[in-house]
Amino acid sequence: MLLSAAMIEIRALASRPDSSKHPDGHLVEIRLIADVCHNLPGADRPRPTGEYDGLVYTWQSANDFQRSWLRKHFARAAIDTTFLEQAPRLPRPATAPDTRPSWKHWQLPRDPKTFLAVDSSILANLVRQARAVDRHDPTYGSARTAAVEWFLDHLDPDGRHIIRPSRHGETLFQPDGPDDLRQYRVLVTMSDGSLIVEHPRLRATDIAALPRNLHLLRCLQLAAVPPRRQELDAGLWARRHRATHPDCCDLTVLTTSSDG
Repeated sequence: MLLSAAMIEIRALASRPDSSKHPDGHLVEIRLIADVCHNLPGADRPRPTGEYDGLVYTWQSANDFQRSWLRKHFARAAIDTTFLEQAPRLPRPATAPDTRPSWKHWQLPRDPKTFLAVDSSILANLVRQARAVDRHDPTYGSARTAAVEWFLDHLDPDGRHIIRPSRHGETLFQPDGPDDLRQYRVLVTMSDGSLIVEHPRLRATDIAALPRNLHLLRCLQLAAVPPRRQELDAGLWARRHRATHPDCCDLTVLTTSSDG
């Protein structure tokens, strides 16, 4: 319901900029609506114990304009927002994922030989090859493709990105796909030097064909890093980047396509 309303409003703002209610104009309003809807898909599904509620997170990370937008649409659907207003505050904002264990925070290394490093061109190719066999996915479309390409364009051109398979018990953001698509965990260096975590579905055969190019000691260090729930991910990085670089991309490209 909210996503449909957001799409209608974004398209209306794109075609009639003078209808914007935001003091900074229609592009800022489009960006704020798109950002506040970022975590809504799947927010109605039960979360594993210890995971953040997606809707509570969306509410607490929204600004005043975005909360006003949410209140308006919740009221139209007769949804009481008391549970959002009274929800305990979530922990501090996400930070860069750890790459080395500390004396106080470490785990017994698991599957150290599964880690490998790739450059930005190889990572981009892996993502595109996986999406080429994933066209059955209902989220596949020109808007989604544009968003993925925007992300790939913002990789550090000289970056080295660390890939490993998802482990049993880790949050599965997408189920296994057709053929041999599997979720992986990737430590990604972005164009501004930020280190983030991403969980793309990649083809297992493509990953298996890559050389194991990390020293065993480095793999052991990475495998000893314990999981955290406050890691900066691609979506949060994109939100922060767009806030500090408002002219980086025209969000109408990402949000007004016919199949987005």
